[in-house]
Amino acid sequence: MAATERITMTMRELDRFKVIEAVAECRLKPGQAADRLRLSVRQVERLVLRYRAAGVAGLV
Repeated sequence: MAATERITMTMRELDRFKVIEAVAECRLKPGQAADRLRLSVRQVERLVLRYRAAGVAGLV
């Protein structure tokens, strides 16, 4: 049986996760995500890489 890990997120982190997930799944462009999160496009790209490497835990 696989061990499960519990991650606690604030509402802001949850919103960030949803936007980064949309970029990772090509449903949203990095520029649009940057505007929504008030970050640079480069920072959004870094978050997408971190999400792909470590999953949700990488964003918290």
